[in-house]
Amino acid sequence: MVDALAEGAPAEVAEESSYERFGVNWVRRVLHRERILRTIDQLLGDQISLGPIGAGPGRAFASVSFTGTFGPTTGSELPGALLSYAIDLPISVVFQLDLPMDKLHFNAEVVIPLVLVVHTEEPLKLRLELQTPAEDQIGLELKTDTRRGAVLRKMTGLDSELRRFVLKVIDTELSKPYVKRAMYLDMEELIDHAWPMLSETFLPQRPEDRQS
Repeated sequence: MVDALAEGAPAEVAEESSYERFGVNWVRRVLHRERILRTIDQLLGDQISLGPIGAGPGRAFASVSFTGTFGPTTGSELPGALLSYAIDLPISVVFQLDLPMDKLHFNAEVVIPLVLVVHTEEPLKLRLELQTPAEDQIGLELKTDTRRGAVLRKMTGLDSELRRFVLKVIDTELSKPYVKRAMYLDMEELIDHAWPMLSETFLPQRPEDRQS
């Protein structure tokens, strides 16, 4: 008798939550750290390139080309009222510097510190804001195998110039339409599209599903 009652006992009822609290939990659980990092990785792809563009005094002294390979992003949640993440975006970069009488190559390991902030908008939209850093916040370890490159780097403050160039590359990429589309999520529209597949997980699909 006791066993029968136990088998027929209702499942433990979860704690009630207000709509407001549910909304906060939903945003934070859906947009958790790992999902955000993998989204950024998939969004940007494997490589990025730009150039040649002018560099140096008057943008006429030289031209710079940039080819970079993205590494996996890392990051952590930031404290605050809005859900935010500090994200480090690593890039292995090859710079080609075309001078009037020479052509030099530099390799660099670059880390771009980004901040992603999640905003909510009426009626059911999420807007992801990616904030880029100041030039002096960009990590850059520059190497060259040539003596000419080493001398030029020391005499011209090349590191600062390349940081400005990297920031221009990232700002240009993040302003492209494909990035803006991915940063603006209409959740009502997304759920409408996904509902047929979602409903298969809880609605009966066969006559025998209605027997239990």
